[in-house]
Amino acid sequence: MKQYSQILYFTLKCSGIYFAFVVLLFTGLGEGYSSYFRGFGNLLFSSHWDNVKISFVQKNSQQTTLAQGHRTTNITVRINNHAYHYTNGLPVLGELGVNSHLQGYLPTALLLALFIATPINWKRRLKALGIGIFILHLFIAALLWVVIVGYTETNGIGIYRFGDTAKGIITWIMQITLVNQIGISFMMPLLLWMGIIGIMDGFRSLLPPKN
Repeated sequence: MKQYSQILYFTLKCSGIYFAFVVLLFTGLGEGYSSYFRGFGNLLFSSHWDNVKISFVQKNSQQTTLAQGHRTTNITVRINNHAYHYTNGLPVLGELGVNSHLQGYLPTALLLALFIATPINWKRRLKALGIGIFILHLFIAALLWVVIVGYTETNGIGIYRFGDTAKGIITWIMQITLVNQIGISFMMPLLLWMGIIGIMDGFRSLLPPKN
């Protein structure tokens, strides 16, 4: 049992830190993160396309409990393609919902918990964490791009005006993303941690010292 004590301690510490972040989500931090997530989305997508206006705005949810508010979509992505118009001359509009807690907060919280719990010196830990946060945000941005483009291409307000084959691939990726969102939220931070710590040879810290 002694040889597994370091791994057990790491697991318990990581679980405790992650649980603390989840509690903070339910005690008010979620609103602040949702505001950050909207700013992140607007920075990436609001002026990326010439004829398309995309904005991330707070959704006026109708949930009846606090828990429902963290499971349902809490941000509305509004899409206005000025290149397309209805027969009455008005621009074609679209809206889709995203959940900042599920798509951003929880994977970030897990990544933080994993690196904070890893028993390596703080200088290396902070460096690894910075790399991990950067890559995770690139991944979150890629998922948002897939969902937005997939939605626009299948709802008549396409940004790229893909052909049928490309449109089918994007739609397929979007469906996989939405169906497996919870699994992705947990797997991506774990894979990032394993990759970065592995490159830094940090797994030695989880092994018992040699006699």
